[in-house]
Amino acid sequence: MKKMLISAKMFLLVLVVLFGNTPILASSNVLFILDGSGSMWGQLDGTAKIETAKKVMSSLLSDLPKNVNVGLMAYGHRSEGDCKDVQLLVPIASNSADKLTKQINAIKPKGKTPLAYSLEQSLPIFASLKGQNNYVVLVSDGKETCGGDPCKVAKKLAQAGVNLKVHVVGFDVSGEERKQLECIAKEGRGKYFNAKDTKGFKVALAEVKKEVIKAPPAPKIETYFFDDFDGSELKEHWEVVNPDQDNYMVSDGKLLIIGKKGLLSKGNVSNMMLLTKPLPTGDWVATVKGRVVFQSENTPVFLALFEDKTKYLAGSFFAVWDGWNTWKKPIWAIKWLKGKETRLEGEFPRKWFISEDKADFYLRMKKKGYKYVVSWSTNGKKWKDVGQLTMLKIFGRLAIGTNITSSKVKGETPVEFDWVKVEVMK
Repeated sequence: MKKMLISAKMFLLVLVVLFGNTPILASSNVLFILDGSGSMWGQLDGTAKIETAKKVMSSLLSDLPKNVNVGLMAYGHRSEGDCKDVQLLVPIASNSADKLTKQINAIKPKGKTPLAYSLEQSLPIFASLKGQNNYVVLVSDGKETCGGDPCKVAKKLAQAGVNLKVHVVGFDVSGEERKQLECIAKEGRGKYFNAKDTKGFKVALAEVKKEVIKAPPAPKIETYFFDDFDGSELKEHWEVVNPDQDNYMVSDGKLLIIGKKGLLSKGNVSNMMLLTKPLPTGDWVATVKGRVVFQSENTPVFLALFEDKTKYLAGSFFAVWDGWNTWKKPIWAIKWLKGKETRLEGEFPRKWFISEDKADFYLRMKKKGYKYVVSWSTNGKKWKDVGQLTMLKIFGRLAIGTNITSSKVKGETPVEFDWVKVEVMK
């Protein structure tokens, strides 16, 4: 069959429509797998296909938005007969056009076309990117030549639970070659692009463009737990640790606690409210809303994930007198593990607190995988992160409370908790 000539301009159109001037979500990760097999020295329009690919891809990479993470893999570029000649040249990271272009330009086609093995090597790369929008773009001018089953591997990638799609660009391929490349795209939940019929090519690219740039559906948020402290007694889902009944009460839809001396790291905080209902097994967001007027220094208000005095994560804020007739309100994210503290620090805005007035506060802890982010807000709408902590093993129960951390503190600070909420994202 006589092959139709394919220009560099047409090949550029394939890739530009895929990832070009339309904004892509910040959580998009793209791994290009480029053909470095010997057949890429074949001539089209008087130019070797590999030279066309280098020129076009380099141009594309320089135009990608900075918030798109890009990586590069190649096969067949180092050895003539090695079916495992697959190399990750640039790990997926924020787009660095110069670095990627340098690696692309260094490719010298030599060997075979191990499509199946190349796709297999891409899966571990996306394992840590679970839940994001992940794409493989396989560029090939032929079919598998190492006895593998790339269609089967593509299906495995699509079913790996990492939200991965495999798109395929067929570069000057025959009918038999195209059939296999189409199969890879189909089994990989992606699309196939073929530069043969211009009209069909544009239609296909328009559809793929929609798929690539389409925002994923917003996660469905469900309330897993909520307590607004209605009534005059604590609900049975709370355990009061180190109870001191003279210094806490439920009244008028609020939980009121007056802090006493104690430390989470000593396990002696009075009236710590520990949620007995287990937290969800997946990702969740816990939020507490309340108000406070600080009448004493070093009296933290906290939201914590508490196992025991040797292991907890906590977001807490408190007030200290800065010596200039004003209060500072530091807010900390703390990981305490076997006597070692990791602490991230922030601060509430000064205008948020005026002595003698009660100011609303919101504390939030968000779990995503093994990462925990502590955030704060003064209105429940605009949030500011204190920082991200990592805990590799799931542990603990949700806890709220207040305590005094220094024996030198004079006075007391009553804290009102309006509600506590735990949400899950489906």
